[in-house]
Amino acid sequence: MKTLRIQRYTAKHKKIWDDFLAVDPRYSFLFYRDFMEHHKDRFEDYSLMIFHDATLIGLFPAALTNQNQIQSHSGLSYGGLLYDSNTFERDFVSEMYQAIIAFLNKKGITKVNIKLPPSFYNTGIAEQTDVIKQLKGEMEKSFLSMAVDMTRALKIHKSKLKRYKNRKLKMEFSIHNNNDFKDFWTNLLIPCLHEKHQASPVHSCSEIESLHEYFPNTIVQWNLYYEDIIIAGITLFIKNNIVRSQYGATRLGYERLAPLDYLYIYLMELYSEKGFQFFDMGSIPPSNDLTYPQGLVNYKKELGCDIYAQDQFVMSHEN
Repeated sequence: MKTLRIQRYTAKHKKIWDDFLAVDPRYSFLFYRDFMEHHKDRFEDYSLMIFHDATLIGLFPAALTNQNQIQSHSGLSYGGLLYDSNTFERDFVSEMYQAIIAFLNKKGITKVNIKLPPSFYNTGIAEQTDVIKQLKGEMEKSFLSMAVDMTRALKIHKSKLKRYKNRKLKMEFSIHNNNDFKDFWTNLLIPCLHEKHQASPVHSCSEIESLHEYFPNTIVQWNLYYEDIIIAGITLFIKNNIVRSQYGATRLGYERLAPLDYLYIYLMELYSEKGFQFFDMGSIPPSNDLTYPQGLVNYKKELGCDIYAQDQFVMSHEN
């Protein structure tokens, strides 16, 4: 076993943390400190860095959820161990996780929740899953991660495709990548979430605008207009070969026009032509009875989604 050293992240480590991510373009921008720290008022950061001698070889983004528990990561869509999966094999991944557990034990933290990325993200996820199970980690939740594989012909339901083609011929809608987050947040997203789910978006409009300034080519807003009124919008997070729909909403009262379907199909065609591989439409969590909302699953399937695994584990260990 190699001698590994675990260091808890502090603000003075920002540059080496971000530099580590910059070396490998497969890492998501979600893990850059400028993104993570937009949630610092909601989560107590407990991210870890793994060193071999003086060389940084891995990162473990995490937040403290209570006195003896951390989660990787409660403020992000997913977490897990970040390392060079082309260099380090499964046994070494196990050593890194064992070193993390030993470090946490000394700090009185006896439980770790880990939500891994969806399987199609392909960043050493299979190896991490094997290691976590080997170290007695138990699956806590299994999410339905739904995405369109854009390397294949899009398999959109015929009725949605027919409606899309008809509206495209009539040129009823106009679509703009104008990054007008405020119009979308104020007139669509917030009212829609409040009306249908009694909820609010995770990011406020000012937060998403600020994040867009940090990541202008990665966080983008597409809006659809009908008779000069915004009636649908999608906020995209773009990284490498994956386009992720972070938010999507239709203006209340315009659902009969199905503008969100139109915008999704338009963007799938656009980014497919640009050479992107996956259009990620998010993960669906299980309900308390471990079932999934079939209406939402069917809706995403009709837009061409396949189902991929995304698992959340809990690792409990005592001193």
